[in-house]
Amino acid sequence: MTTLVANTFNWIGIFGIANWFKKLGAEIKRRKQIRHTIKELQKLTNHELTDIGIARGDIWYIANQSYPKALGGKLAEVNRNLRGWV
Repeated sequence: MTTLVANTFNWIGIFGIANWFKKLGAEIKRRKQIRHTIKELQKLTNHELTDIGIARGDIWYIANQSYPKALGGKLAEVNRNLRGWV
């Protein structure tokens, strides 16, 4: 009976569907964090952004690189010029 149930789950793809929903939830959370980061950085003045070494045009890129893709993304590239200062 156990073998029949396991084979049925594999055939239907229950585990694949559960994994898909897990990835979907992680991606939704990642995009929410990106939107929040963009919103917070856009609140800063140009002078404040310059102080931390960010140009206003780089906000989108920095926000997207700060949160790796779910299950297999790479870590964000760090600005080597700012190490030890921030």
